[in-house]
Amino acid sequence: MNMEDVVSIGANCVVRIGNRFFLLAEIEVEVLDIEVFVFIRISEREFRTLLRAGVRRCTITNRIPTNNAEFKCVLIVNGEAFAVFDVENNVDEAVLVRISLTRAEDLIRRGAMRCTVINR
Repeated sequence: MNMEDVVSIGANCVVRIGNRFFLLAEIEVEVLDIEVFVFIRISEREFRTLLRAGVRRCTITNRIPTNNAEFKCVLIVNGEAFAVFDVENNVDEAVLVRISLTRAEDLIRRGAMRCTVINR
């Protein structure tokens, strides 16, 4: 195993939620079986720069993905809630599914992880 294979970035994309902008990155550590989604708050300017550089927009939908989808965490931002899934088909992709705040709080109470959100 090469050193660069130990820790890697999986799904990555940018998303705008209300008036907030985020870079989402999935950190994968194969030897420890860790896959964590991190949302990094960025500015609108950084958001646009990343889009121009080729980073894709995150998929936001109302339906849970059906193929090769693994629930990762719950994101709550600006009064909006999302269940976040890692979808691995031909491409490693993050999918945010809109859910109610009540459903988000219920998932968290039942042990679902809250998505990690950090300031840039």
